[in-house]
Amino acid sequence: MDFAVTYHIEGPRERPSLQIYDEVSQQVVLADRLGFRYAWFAEHHAHIHLGHLPCPLLLALHLASRTERIHLGTAVICLNMHDPVDIAEQAAVADHLAGGRISPGFGSGSTPEELALFGLPTVDADTRHARFAESLRIIRQVWAGEGPSVAGGPSGPPLPLARPDLHARSWLAANSPEAARIAGAGGHNMMFSFLRTPEQYAALHSAYREAGGRGSVAANRPAYVGEDDAAAWAEAEPALRILWRRFVEEGKIPRDRPEPETFTLENAPGQFLVGGPETVACFIRDLRARVPFDTFNIEPRWAGFTVEQVHASMRRFAEYVMPALG
Repeated sequence: MDFAVTYHIEGPRERPSLQIYDEVSQQVVLADRLGFRYAWFAEHHAHIHLGHLPCPLLLALHLASRTERIHLGTAVICLNMHDPVDIAEQAAVADHLAGGRISPGFGSGSTPEELALFGLPTVDADTRHARFAESLRIIRQVWAGEGPSVAGGPSGPPLPLARPDLHARSWLAANSPEAARIAGAGGHNMMFSFLRTPEQYAALHSAYREAGGRGSVAANRPAYVGEDDAAAWAEAEPALRILWRRFVEEGKIPRDRPEPETFTLENAPGQFLVGGPETVACFIRDLRARVPFDTFNIEPRWAGFTVEQVHASMRRFAEYVMPALG
C-alpha cells in the first residue's frame, strides 16, 4: 500500500498566505523523509473553503526542489474553470522540471462562488460531466503529442512533449458514479473524498472497474494519530469541535443535529479518523477489506491542532501505522 497526504491550504483570511505555504511545505518535507508516496494540494479561490492557494501546481513545483522522492500533485485542479490545453502544457512543464514526480489530480466541479469569480455559470451535472470528459480527452491528446495543432501556425502539437508516463500518474476525484466511469474509461487513477461512506466507496469502485479502470485507487480520511486512543481523542477534540461547527455553517451537518458531548469514530465530523496507532491501522485494514484500494490518503492539518501535534501525528503514522499495513 502507498500513502499520501493532502492539503487544502486553509487558514484565516487575515493570516499571511506565505506563512501557510511555509507551514505546509515543512510538513511535505517531513512526509518525504517519512516515506509518504504522494502529497496533493487543492485549488481554491477567493478564500472559498478557507483556501489560500489558487494555483496548486505552483506549490507542487516549488516543493520538488525541497524534496527527493515524494510525488507532488493536485487534489484537485478544477477543470471546469480552466482551458484544458493550458493545463496540459502547465502539467507537462512542471513534470519535466520536477524530474517526473508530478502526479496531477483533476476534478469536474467547483463552488458556485468560484465559478462566478471567473464569470462562469453553474451547469447541471450531465453538462458538467460531459465537459469534464472532453477536457480530459484534450489533455490526454496533448500529452500524447497528438495535438490539437494551431490553425494557421506551425504544424505539430503543443510543446513540451509530456513524459510518456504522465497520463498513468494522473488522478481523478470521483464523487459520483459518472465521474468514476470517466476515470476508468480514460485510464486515470481514482481518488475518493473523505466525505464519502464505505458504501459509496464501493459503488464508485465498481463503476470505475466496470468502465475499464485498472489504475490505483486512493481512499481518504482526515486523520490524527496519538500515542494511544485516549491521548488521541483528548488532543483532537478542539479540532473536531471547530470542524463540526464549520460543517454546520457549510450545510454539511444539519443545524438541528446536536453537537456530541463526546466524539467517537461513529460521529466525528468528516469521518475523522482518530486513535492510537493500532486503532488507526485496524480501521484502515477493515476499510480495505470492504473496498479495495492501494493508496491511503490522510489529511493531517486542521484548525485546532498545533504544528507540533501535526508533525507528531505524521511521525506516528509513518513509524507505526504504515509498517503495520505492510
